[in-house]
Order: sequence, then structure tokens, then C-alpha cells
Amino acid sequence: MNLYEAIGVRHSVRKYSNKEVSEKLREQLLVFAGKASPLNDRIAVAFEMIDNRGKKADVKGLWKVDAPWYLALYSEPAEGFERNGGYLMEQIVLYMTTKGLGTCYLGGSTVKKKRMDGKRLVMIIAFGYPEGKLCRESSLAKRLPLSELCVFKEDVGETMKTVLKAARLAPSAFNSQPWRFIVYSDRIYVFSKKEPGLFRGLKGLAPQAGTGRDFSIGVMLSHIMLAAEELWLELETATEEQFASKVYKNGTYVATLTIRP
Repeated sequence: MNLYEAIGVRHSVRKYSNKEVSEKLREQLLVFAGKASPLNDRIAVAFEMIDNRGKKADVKGLWKVDAPWYLALYSEPAEGFERNGGYLMEQIVLYMTTKGLGTCYLGGSTVKKKRMDGKRLVMIIAFGYPEGKLCRESSLAKRLPLSELCVFKEDVGETMKTVLKAARLAPSAFNSQPWRFIVYSDRIYVFSKKEPGLFRGLKGLAPQAGTGRDFSIGVMLSHIMLAAEELWLELETATEEQFASKVYKNGTYVATLTIRP
């Protein structure tokens, strides 16, 4: 199983077994995290692995999941850091899936110990070997159909549909799927829906970022990137000023994705 294949089977795991995650595998996870592709390589990030095998890790949150290990992502608070965090973290989560590990995003959770380098906590994931099934059928994922996520301006081929199906399966806070697409045969205009009051309230409760739509948008963009790589497509991401400068009633323009064979 590779990262793209993991998109279709990965789901949130909330119960973990006592099977040990070896030191060698933990080291592999950190090496992969350090090499994961960022959206913006100018944003400095750091990862911290937190041991909870003794059930004493100082991780708190309304939706905390008890797991043997946690991985925390910290970031320089530069423009776009939440989206960059989601883009990075989803690659790591999918990599963990390929290694047989279950994962769960812990939006709203915090670590008591503060960093001294100015980086902010973006997200924590719980991980370990699952007590139950690691994988689920993609058809069981509770996601909106493409007909509700996309406005198709032209007929599109199976390649574009494959990319969009990967985007559709991206996890998001409360399965909100805060993205919408205007689709042509060779490009996708990505928009984010306006953030509902629920997410704004959650941000007030949690001092870290990553609870809302920007983190989720980053997760979704990583799925598009992985699908394009799997299909040997060239993916070009651009921000077009003519769209970025406009005010939209129901959302915000994110980017234009051009896909070429």
C-alpha cells in the first residue's frame, strides 16, 4: 500500500491495542515527517513525539483520544501556516496507515509544555496499533458526493474524476468538507466555504490553530497532490489575483490547480 492507496482505506481510530510501536518504526516516522512535501517550504515547522504508554502524557482536549503515542506539529505562525500544516500532517497520517498504524486527528487538543522558539502548536494526532480494524471500505466514508462539491463547467475525463474522488475522501473537522470546486477539463478552481460559528467557537477554546477550515483545506490539497503523482500528472498551483481580490458571498477563493498529462 502506498500513500495514494491509503487515501481510500484510512479512517479515524479511537481505540488502540497495547502492541508496541518499535523504536525503529518511530524513528522512521520522524524521518518521513522531516521529508514530507510542504505547501510552503519557507515556513519552519517542527515535530514532537509524545509517549503516552504510561497514560501520563500532558495532552488535554475535549476530543482527546487515549493512544500510546501522539505526534504534535508546531509551526512558525507565518501566513498560510495552518494550511501548510494540514498538507504535511495528512501525508504523515497516510504514511502511518501504510505501516499498519491507526491514527486520529485531535482538533482542539493542547500540550501543556510550551516551546521556547516561538512556534505554535498546529495539530496533534494520536497513533498506535488499532484495537479493531485498521482499514475501511472507501464506499463507507461519510462524504458528500462530487455532485454537491463540484460545479462542472466542461465534460471531464476519468483522470480528472480520479483526482476529485481523492479530494472528496479527505478528512475534515466534523466532516464539514469546507471546500467547493469549479471544474474544467484541465483545471480546478478551489474555494473554501465560510467558516461556521461552531468552528469559530472552537478556535476560541483552543489556543492552537488547525481546528478549522484552513487545516482541512491543506489536508484536501495533499490528496490532490498524491492523486496527481499516482497518475503521473503535472500539477501546477497558482493564486490568480482576479479571483483572490473578489469578495464571494459563500466562501473564499483558495487557488487554481492546473493538471496536465
